[in-house]
Amino acid sequence: MNRKRIYPTIAVFVWGLFLLPWVAGQQAATKKTAAPAPPPVATAPITPYRGARYEPTNRIDPFLNPLTRRKSENPDEEAPKPTPPPGIAGMNVQEVELVGVSKSREGYTAVFRGSDKRVYFLHIGDHLFDGYLKDIGADSVQMIHETKLKSGKVLTQEITKRLRT
Repeated sequence: MNRKRIYPTIAVFVWGLFLLPWVAGQQAATKKTAAPAPPPVATAPITPYRGARYEPTNRIDPFLNPLTRRKSENPDEEAPKPTPPPGIAGMNVQEVELVGVSKSREGYTAVFRGSDKRVYFLHIGDHLFDGYLKDIGADSVQMIHETKLKSGKVLTQEITKRLRT
C-alpha cells in the first residue's frame, strides 16, 4: 500500500484514541454538573375573574358621575312625596274643608273637616302634609300650599278658604 495514504489514516485514528476519552469525560462532567429538574409545584386551579358585585343598599353608586345624572333629570319636576302620616298631618290643603272659626283669649282657632270625616282644630302655624295654616280671620283662613321640586326649590301658593254663608 501507499505510505502517503496510510499515514493520514493512522494519524486520524491515533487522534481519535486520544480525543475519545477526553470527549466522553466532558459529556460526563456536564451531566454531573447539571442541576436536577425541580419537582412540580402543586398550585390551586385558576378560576376566571367574574367581577365584583356592587350592592347599593340605599347608597349612591360610586361609579356613576353625579353631574351627568343631574343633567339627565329635570330639576323643575315635583319631587316624589313620602308616605303621609295619619291624621290631619297627612292630608293635603285641598282635601280639608273649613267648617268654622272660633275666637278665644289666645286668638282664633280654625275648625276643619278632613277627608276622613273627622273634625280638627288648628291654630296659626299648624302643618298639613303639603302646607301650613298662615292666618285665621273672622270668616276665612289663609293657607300656604308648598310644592317641593327635585332641584330643592320650594314653590309656595297662597290659598284662601272661606266659610259658607
